[in-house]
Amino acid sequence: MTDRRTAGFSELEDTLQAQAERIDELMRTCASLVEDNKAFRQRMEREKERVVDAEKARLAQVLLETHDGLEMAFRASGRDPGDAPALRDLREGVRLTLATLEKRIAEMGATRLAVVGLPFDPRTGEAIDLAAVADESQDGIVVEELRPGWRIGDRVLRAARVRVGRLVRA
Repeated sequence: MTDRRTAGFSELEDTLQAQAERIDELMRTCASLVEDNKAFRQRMEREKERVVDAEKARLAQVLLETHDGLEMAFRASGRDPGDAPALRDLREGVRLTLATLEKRIAEMGATRLAVVGLPFDPRTGEAIDLAAVADESQDGIVVEELRPGWRIGDRVLRAARVRVGRLVRA
């Protein structure tokens, strides 16, 4: 009888051991699935941010084109003190619209590139013209911005169109 009990007990121990091993295997599988799910969620969050950033940049590009058109109209309208009140009101309306548009562009995270007075950088500027300069310190320096450049974060949305100083020796 003792041998039977020992054999039964041994069988029970073997079953318990097998079940414990199966539980360990299932726990490892579950932990692995939890980690995979966490990694998947992180990838999805990064992808969502990438898509949102790309759409912001696309929309900012469209707004910048509109901004450029309004800015050209504003500059072309002149500032003659003898202008009719209606023209002054129109200019003021365009100026306010420009300010609102600039605010919306900034809300998307876009900032204007500062290029004037800095050495020309082809990553942020597009050299449209060279300007003769007599001062050696102005050689290779952006002397005028013809169209502003913009960026969102580290990404340049649009390079500035600039005039770069070129040393002319007499």
